[in-house]
Amino acid sequence: MKLSTIAKTSLALGILTTGVMTTHAQSVDATGFNSDGVYLTPKSTQELINYYKKSSFDHHNLSGHRIDNKVEFLDETIHQPIDVRLTGSDKDRFKNDSDLTNVDVFVVREDSSRQVNNQSIGGITKPNSQEYTDYVKKVPFSIERNKNGLKTTQDLQQYQIKKEEVSLKELDFKLRKELIDKHGLYSYGNNAGKIVIKMKDRDLANDYYTFDLSKKLEEERMGDVVDTKYIDRIDVEYK
Repeated sequence: MKLSTIAKTSLALGILTTGVMTTHAQSVDATGFNSDGVYLTPKSTQELINYYKKSSFDHHNLSGHRIDNKVEFLDETIHQPIDVRLTGSDKDRFKNDSDLTNVDVFVVREDSSRQVNNQSIGGITKPNSQEYTDYVKKVPFSIERNKNGLKTTQDLQQYQIKKEEVSLKELDFKLRKELIDKHGLYSYGNNAGKIVIKMKDRDLANDYYTFDLSKKLEEERMGDVVDTKYIDRIDVEYK
């Protein structure tokens, strides 16, 4: 049996027995494909996939207790303790426990330990001021792809926003999760680019927010919040 045949047979057996493909000393071209035509996901990209495919949790009307730069919550409906770290502007917004009464908390577990407490960062917002049937608003949502000098734009189904105030953590996480699940983010070379949240009021200090798709959202931005009535559209660019 030829050595090349043995190598390919070993690779196939490795995938069948472990569910994981490992490669050794294989050449990879600029598009991320090895000499056998198999696409290899870079380690840094796989880490992003693992994070943004985690489960997330929306908790409503919680009250918390701040200790230094951490807020302790308890969701009494499921008896789940939640520890939220404050890392940015949320340090100033939630100075006292009175600021942490009846708030919403968007949680993504930031570690892989099996401890009882859910450890999260940012994601604390005010609750909606009224009931909504399905969503607060819908905004245009599009993807621009630029491959080999060919630029295409795809208009997606309008994006539904269900909160009057939303954290950058929640926007970034839910948008990337949808892009991964439905629109090929982090697949076949779509590993870089940006999400731009464009605002209606150009007189705002921040008339747009950008999420860099090549890295996880910065921790100090996870507590920043957006008044959703000013969101105009969401544009995604794959590079």
